[in-house]
Amino acid sequence: MFTKKSHQDVKKSSVKIQDSKKDSATRLKHLKIVLEHYDADEAKSYFEANFSHVYYILYDNFIQAENNLRQRELPFHLVHKAGREELEGALSLLEKVLCLLPELITKRWQLHSLTRIFSKLLHSGNSQKLRAEAVRYFLLWYQALGDNAPVEVHKMFASLVPGLPEFCIQPNGSPLKGKPYDITTNTSKERSNFSIDDIMQHPNFNAENSKKIVVEQTSTGIIGKIANVSASIFHDTNALNPVQSVEIQPLLPPTASEKAIDNETKYFFEILLDGMATSITKIQWKDRSHTKAMRSFAFLLERFKLYYLPVICPQFNYKNSLYKPNLDLPVQHNILDDDYVICRVTLIKWVASYAHFMKKQGSDHGVQPSSMTSAGSHMVHSTTPTPAMSLHHEEETSFTVGHPSDSSRASSHDSASNTPHPSLESGSGVCEELNSEQVVRDVLCCSSREHVDFTIEVLRQAFLLPFSHAAAVRRVIALYKDWIQMNVAEIPPFLMENTYEQSGGEPPIPPRRLRNDSYLGAVGRDNVMVRAGLQNVLQVFMTQAANVFLASPSPVAPPGALSQQQLLEEQTDTCKRVLNIYRYMVMHVAMDANTWEQLLLVLLQITSLVLTKVPPKRKQESLVSYRIILGGFLAPALFQTLIVTWIKANLNVAVKQELWQNFMELLTRLTHWEDLIKEWAKTMETLTRVLARHVYSLDLTEAVGGGGDARGTRGARRVTPAPVPLPRPAQGLSTHHQSVAAANDTRTPGKSPKSGHETHQRKETSTSRRQLQRCRSDPHLSKLNTRTEADKDQDRDKTRRWYSLDSLRNSQRHEERDSDGGSRSPSPAPSSGVESSSIKDSPLQIDLVSDGGNVEWSENDPGDGGGESGLGLGAGAGVGVVLGGRARGWLPDVAAVLWRRMLAALGDPNNLKEPQAHAHLYNYLIHLNATLLKISANQTLNGNTEIHVPFNLVAGWCLEAEALPPTHRAGKLLALRLLCESTQAQGTGAPISCNNRLHLAHLHLYQRALHHGLTGEDRSVVDVLVEHAAPRYLSLALDGYSLLLLDFVHASTVVLNSSDMGPSCPRTAAVTFLGSLLSLPDGLMNAPMLQPYPHQYNTVSCPDLKEHVLNIVVRVCRREGAARARCAGACALAAHVAHLLATRAPSPRLPSYVTCLLQMLMMKNKNIAKVVSDAILVLADYTDRIVELYPGLAGKIIKWICACLAQISSSSTRDSVKPLAGSLLLCLAEFAVRCGPAYLMQEKDGDQSLLLMIFKVLYAVMRGTNGSDIDGLSLPVDEDFDANIQLDNLGPKSSPVSTIDVKLWAQTICTQLVLFLGHWPLWSGCQLSSSVCEQHDSPSLGAELGPAVLSAPHVQLMRFSESTLASLIELRALEPAGAAATTPGLATSDRQVRVLLRDIAGKACWDASALYYDPSTTITEALEHLALPDSVDSPRDNTLSSLPPPLPPNLLPDFKNSPPDKHQLDHVLAYIGHTSPEVACGRRLDEAGPSPLPPGAEDELVAALVSHRNAERHYLANRESEEELEQTESCGPVPPGPFEQCRLLLAQLGTLAPARRTHAQLLRRSDRLLRELRNLDAQRCRETHKVAVIYVAKGQEMRNEILSNRCGSPAYEAFLAALAWEVELESHVGFAGGLRSGGGGGTSAPYIATLTLEALFHVATRMPADTPDAILNKTRHLGNDEVHVVWSEHWRPYKRDTLPTQFCDVLIVLYPLAGGLLRCTVSRKPDVSVFGPLWEECIVHVSCAAALVRGAAFAGGRAVRATMPLYQHAYSERARSLDALVHHHTQPTTFEHFVERIREPVALQPALSNTAAEQGSGRLAAALLDHGASTWGTSNETHTISPRPVKRLGPFKRPLTTHAGPQTAPPATQITPAPVPRRNR
Repeated sequence: MFTKKSHQDVKKSSVKIQDSKKDSATRLKHLKIVLEHYDADEAKSYFEANFSHVYYILYDNFIQAENNLRQRELPFHLVHKAGREELEGALSLLEKVLCLLPELITKRWQLHSLTRIFSKLLHSGNSQKLRAEAVRYFLLWYQALGDNAPVEVHKMFASLVPGLPEFCIQPNGSPLKGKPYDITTNTSKERSNFSIDDIMQHPNFNAENSKKIVVEQTSTGIIGKIANVSASIFHDTNALNPVQSVEIQPLLPPTASEKAIDNETKYFFEILLDGMATSITKIQWKDRSHTKAMRSFAFLLERFKLYYLPVICPQFNYKNSLYKPNLDLPVQHNILDDDYVICRVTLIKWVASYAHFMKKQGSDHGVQPSSMTSAGSHMVHSTTPTPAMSLHHEEETSFTVGHPSDSSRASSHDSASNTPHPSLESGSGVCEELNSEQVVRDVLCCSSREHVDFTIEVLRQAFLLPFSHAAAVRRVIALYKDWIQMNVAEIPPFLMENTYEQSGGEPPIPPRRLRNDSYLGAVGRDNVMVRAGLQNVLQVFMTQAANVFLASPSPVAPPGALSQQQLLEEQTDTCKRVLNIYRYMVMHVAMDANTWEQLLLVLLQITSLVLTKVPPKRKQESLVSYRIILGGFLAPALFQTLIVTWIKANLNVAVKQELWQNFMELLTRLTHWEDLIKEWAKTMETLTRVLARHVYSLDLTEAVGGGGDARGTRGARRVTPAPVPLPRPAQGLSTHHQSVAAANDTRTPGKSPKSGHETHQRKETSTSRRQLQRCRSDPHLSKLNTRTEADKDQDRDKTRRWYSLDSLRNSQRHEERDSDGGSRSPSPAPSSGVESSSIKDSPLQIDLVSDGGNVEWSENDPGDGGGESGLGLGAGAGVGVVLGGRARGWLPDVAAVLWRRMLAALGDPNNLKEPQAHAHLYNYLIHLNATLLKISANQTLNGNTEIHVPFNLVAGWCLEAEALPPTHRAGKLLALRLLCESTQAQGTGAPISCNNRLHLAHLHLYQRALHHGLTGEDRSVVDVLVEHAAPRYLSLALDGYSLLLLDFVHASTVVLNSSDMGPSCPRTAAVTFLGSLLSLPDGLMNAPMLQPYPHQYNTVSCPDLKEHVLNIVVRVCRREGAARARCAGACALAAHVAHLLATRAPSPRLPSYVTCLLQMLMMKNKNIAKVVSDAILVLADYTDRIVELYPGLAGKIIKWICACLAQISSSSTRDSVKPLAGSLLLCLAEFAVRCGPAYLMQEKDGDQSLLLMIFKVLYAVMRGTNGSDIDGLSLPVDEDFDANIQLDNLGPKSSPVSTIDVKLWAQTICTQLVLFLGHWPLWSGCQLSSSVCEQHDSPSLGAELGPAVLSAPHVQLMRFSESTLASLIELRALEPAGAAATTPGLATSDRQVRVLLRDIAGKACWDASALYYDPSTTITEALEHLALPDSVDSPRDNTLSSLPPPLPPNLLPDFKNSPPDKHQLDHVLAYIGHTSPEVACGRRLDEAGPSPLPPGAEDELVAALVSHRNAERHYLANRESEEELEQTESCGPVPPGPFEQCRLLLAQLGTLAPARRTHAQLLRRSDRLLRELRNLDAQRCRETHKVAVIYVAKGQEMRNEILSNRCGSPAYEAFLAALAWEVELESHVGFAGGLRSGGGGGTSAPYIATLTLEALFHVATRMPADTPDAILNKTRHLGNDEVHVVWSEHWRPYKRDTLPTQFCDVLIVLYPLAGGLLRCTVSRKPDVSVFGPLWEECIVHVSCAAALVRGAAFAGGRAVRATMPLYQHAYSERARSLDALVHHHTQPTTFEHFVERIREPVALQPALSNTAAEQGSGRLAAALLDHGASTWGTSNETHTISPRPVKRLGPFKRPLTTHAGPQTAPPATQITPAPVPRRNR
């Protein structure tokens, strides 16, 4: 409904526009109506049809507005408002005219009129807003004029920015102006400029008329001059020139409220740049193509370069080109601020904003199209963005193969898009919406080489800016970073490689043509020519960006400028940003040889100029120069970047020898920088890991869990074999080298130039390369033969793409693989225009992994090898580029060469002038040597054993350090330490490939250094040599080692005599050496030795050296102030004493040595006393020899132990004292039981016996009372002994609460001594507790301790005390009566009593029979009746006053030899005391003791006896009459009960006495009682230990090899034989340690038992290893043991993780040495306390080694158990069970019931009256000791007899057959013969 009306309005308005009668304002109004209803094309057509009317309306309205603005009659605000509105209307029409009529304007249509209009608009007196709009309108007009613009218009363009110098346009053009460049044809055009001569020939410029021209300098400036000149030229109407020039006045002066702009030049320069970019798309050309817009902007840009660039950028170098880069290294320079630096900053930011191809955050990494793509890929913008907006504006484009970039379109082979380029569709009616940002970007970056060079050169100006404008520098750095990281939405064409470039410079036609000629001619050729390649960009950037490091601010800062500190911070930040990009290039960008070389040169230049020879002092930063402070800030990053870049370069290209020389000279010159030493150390650590991985096939990683570790054990660094193929993920080396990256070196292979390797380098690595052949290199060669179908398909697919794009995408793909797949380090975040300056954001990583995927071979040159391009199968294949080959990445030879070169990169460390740096360097070398030791120790994890670890490379430096001045004292000491550690690194016995011949080529110099150092006056040198050389010196036994024995003894004496107790004083090492020296053969002491005088080489023999050393060791034991040294001395002395006793060598001083050890038991430090007690406990094994050779010494030992126990008895419940008290109790028990009762009961000089003293002390300990008042415990006081120490360095101060119950231990040992003293050793050695139970030998009770026992009438269960249970069983005699070999003339009963006692010491069994005389049963001769006296008087009338004559004590009194009237009690007692002296206890039994009665009571007793005599007499008088009465009464015999003999025994034992009534109680019979009895019998009554013994043969390091050994060497077998007894596991009844026959434990095992412990050794060679399961079972048994003893005959040290286990808390390793010696190492976990008698790095003799190792293993086991908070010892567990059983099952009864149950345990039932008859089949039970026969109770076989003992084997005896099971008793139905009384013979 409105369409018609609107159409009519437009038509009317069109008519009115053409009506000249209408005023201009009306016509302008109607023109606006028309434009409102027309689109752009219709408006352009209308303007072209009515251009004269339109321009008349424009000009008339402009003049009218000008007149109105200049009126003075009306008020100013009214005039100003109306005129301003009219001016705005005219200006809007002016913009339409300029935009819609460009074709007319380019023909100079209305040139003079528009010139005058713009002269007025651009007047400097106008308001700034109007002038800004005028600049934008002028740029529309200027680009429309283009090349047809006259000179005065050029001058107007050159004067748009006020404040700049007036540019003089020369008549013949500017020499700075290049040839005009055509965008489409890439050709130069020569044209004739509009010459100034054309104006000068005008009549108005004649001499006579020249006065009319305004030429003086006025406020209007050059714009006014040009306007006046043009007025005089074009407005002349006649020859007299009546029209005079009028001065140009401002149209719209600024108002009073308008705020003035601070910097007018910067403001208008920004408007100029913004207008140049935004105006190109506003003009409506008929040819609305992208190319036309590019031409327009190119015109403006060329004019800008001509008029403005020389002023803004005076350092602009037109010769610099990206295509022929100027790679001259920058030098130091000062920055001077000029007047136009702000404009230069604006220009740089403007260019950078358009050159930055931004990528959206979160977008993928795909390559985006360039700006010169099809219309569909451009975003339609409603408004044209400004440069500031475009900085953050991002194109929404997507990359497809069908939308290639312009640069790639020129050489494209295929495209999926059918959309042609807009330039080819200009006539098709498709109108393209142009994007000014894309146009500007394409001109700057895609159009021509000149424009690309302009862009790059403008960016170069940023690196020359003052650092007060650091934001612009950071903007350019961010731009370069995104270019290099390909973090752009589209790849700039100049970054792509020009793959078709030939020598002629013109690209050929691509192989396939998918575009027509016009397209290729218009676009393709130019964009191919634009390509420069990424390598050129990298080279240009790294060279230009180096200026930021070398720039210095102006010495005189202008007012208002930044301070020096602020400038320094800005420069530091900028330099770090540049370094970040350098680091990214090193890690992730593929660079060719030239680029690598340039980067190395740049870094060398930067480092050498930035880092001065004087490092900054942090405290004096304000006093040093700016350059020095900058170097201090950048030193760590610079050094790290330089070193890592050097290594990466050598992995990819061949670095020239000159560069290597410069690099090493530079580092040598800068060694005074501490940061260099640190970074070098970190790099060497990483290279060492690389060396370990690729040469030795080891992976040195941190066990973080490990910890470790993992950093292994307790956080130590774990070493694992490197898997094949090597995994990509690995620990990375970040900025601070916290990790080693697995990012590989895969890059797009570039053409690396062939370069031979220098000969001296080949010689340097020839030895290594021969030895490196065994390293697994197959993975490195796998790339040669693996070409899968996928690779071929990919190759075919590559032919359809752009070569350059493929290279970039592949490079980017490799980078993603590098950063994502193999690196743990944080990757740099994609730049979004804001660059981080933190060095940590760009971590440098040295690759560790090198499998087939990252070892590359560069492509062959056309003339190299022919036909094998791409795979490198020529002669250099598989050889690293360092050695002249073509393989890139880590190879074994590359790793070895770079490791050696970098080791020597700093030159000779002794040349360092700074003592601190010198010490720091040697400190790291020590760490490096430790890593090499770890590599050597783990070298065989992958079977790689023949490659020598280079320990001796630093020996020369260390030897030279001896001559350093005193200022380098710290480094000199570290060098000596390193010399000792590296020399001792390789053990003796190494194979030929690793022996110490080559390794110890400096041996004579080493010994010379030792001689000088040990005998010198410098105490610190002596300390270092003693600490690091002495402990291993004797065990290594290097050639000629005996020469320095006196030197070491002298040095050790010096150390021990000093008062220094600090950690640096090696007192323990000195004692270790002296103790080991005692084990050397005596004949060695006669060898020549150097006298301990410095710089003298006189030899002497010292046969008494051992005595001298013994005196020193004894003095150490007496007075040493360091705890560890004192313990080592005690262990050494104990080992020497053990050796003397083992070899029975006479030594008069041995008692004094033992006394010294005994004195140490009194130490105030209980830990030391505990170690000494462990050592003394070992001497108990030699008690028999002590008693034999030194009779009084054993008693002295016992007395000292008792005295120590008595001293600590009152405080034995303290946790600090408990371990010592327990160890002393064990010592006391072992010595006492081995000495025997005869020795202990000796009384000398009226003193009490030792046995009594022992029991008194044990009683005091049980009571917890002070036992110091016990008689005989006074000890002599030794004034020379010091019980205190000054330094407690034994380990952690805190220890867990001890679980040792000292009182219980004392009670148990007291019980054991009562039971077993005099019976030790038992015949089997391992049986203390009997295995006989209540049911044995009673067929009716079954095979187990079951319910039948509860109802048995001949069994009674009771308790004798609170801690003793008794079971009494009455049995038939186990042998016929009288058959026993009893005393002649005596007989035993046909029944016997079995007593089972259970107490804390175990279970004991006794079988007792009644002993009597019955001559009527067996006598053969006639009985002789005794003659009775005739009188009735008693024959004993006088017995009270007379005693019978004594009989000989060996004569058994009987009826034959006894007087008829005398009793024989005294004679019987005398006989018993004579035949059984153990009962007499040293006194006569028939002696009458003192009367226990008081004097009055004795008289009463005599009276009672007289009364009794009278009663007897009365009885004899009346006997006959009473006998007659008795004969009349007859009764049958009463059969004895089933418990009669037990009742009699209990009565005779006094159990029924009132004194015992409170203790003896019955037990409540129940099933629970039987269960607890069985549990009690199953518990141990002694300590038990399991110890693993492992044998390592020569050359064995792998776990399976070691565990597969079935036997060992003769020395090892002899050691095992001395270690313990060999027992058969099948018949063994003692502690089995989890081994039983058939369970995978073998047939036999070493076992040992003493009074207090049992131990079984899990010997690896005794266990089967036939199958993997057997090895696994063996591993489990060994791995679960807490103490491991390893006998290693391999030259490499044994590693704890060889047998991986979480146990193995104590590891004792024995290394056999020559001469019957053993080197012992003892390692324990940190929480295990110290123990004896072995100490670290000791040497012991094989004669006493078994005893020492056994004692150390048991002591170590106790120390490990002390760390377990809830551990219960065997004594405590048994005591707790015994107490619980007594408490729960005691049955309180009355005396009557108690007696009844004693007479009859179970009330007899009639049916059970014949029960006793079944007991006639019993046999004599052999009392088996120990509950090892508990299998009898758990066996399925029925048996009723007690188990038989077993016989132990000899040391080497093996069982041949399996023994049969235990014999069972005969059936119950078997008829047994009637019992016959036994008669004595």
